[in-house]
Order: sequence, then C-alpha cells, then structure tokens
Amino acid sequence: MSEERTELLTGLVVGALVGVGLGIGLGFLFAPRPGRETRELVRKKASEVGERVRERAHEATDRVRGAAAEAAGKAREAAAELAHKGREAIQEGVERVRQAYQHGVEAAQEKREELLGRLEELGES
Repeated sequence: MSEERTELLTGLVVGALVGVGLGIGLGFLFAPRPGRETRELVRKKASEVGERVRERAHEATDRVRGAAAEAAGKAREAAAELAHKGREAIQEGVERVRQAYQHGVEAAQEKREELLGRLEELGES
C-alpha cells in the first residue's frame, strides 16, 4: 500500500475517532436525559459510529487492494509485452547476422572463383 493511501486511511480513522469522542462529550454536556439513559444512548451511538468506521475502513481497504491488483495486472501485461518485443528484436538481429554471414560467404566464393580464373589465365600464358 502506498504511503499516501496509508496516511489517508489513518487520517480517516483518526478523524472518525475524534468525531466520536466529540459527539460523546457533547452528548454528556447537553443531554436532557438522566445519566444512565444518556450513557446508554451514548454507548449505542458510539457503537453505531464504530461500526460505520469499520465498514468504511474495510471499503477503503478493498478499494486499495483492487487498485493494487489492477496495477499489478497492468505491470505483468507491460512486462510480457516488453519480453515479446525483446524476443522479436533478438530474432531480427540473428536473422540480419545470418544474412550478412551468407552474403560474406557468397562474396568470398565469388572472389575465390575470380582469383582461380586469373591463376588459370596466368598458367596458360
């Protein structure tokens, strides 16, 4: 997971926890209900908020995993394409070397025949 995404997820969780804390504190300050009722209500609301935070954290984690899997797939595809192009380039290079060798052999044979012909001419004279 990238450092940016980790910081974003950490910020989300910290923000949610701070919000829960503020909500609980304000609930105690401004609650028109008796203490026991207020505490139960705050406990219930805190539990609900905690559940939502967990859900959002799971959703964020799933999105990050999906993005990472997609990036990995693209990287594999790019590597495969690069390997394919590399093999093609090597095959083309080998073919050029083979052709150059063949041309060299043919040129050497022609020169040999030319020189043998000259030797025969010199031998006849």
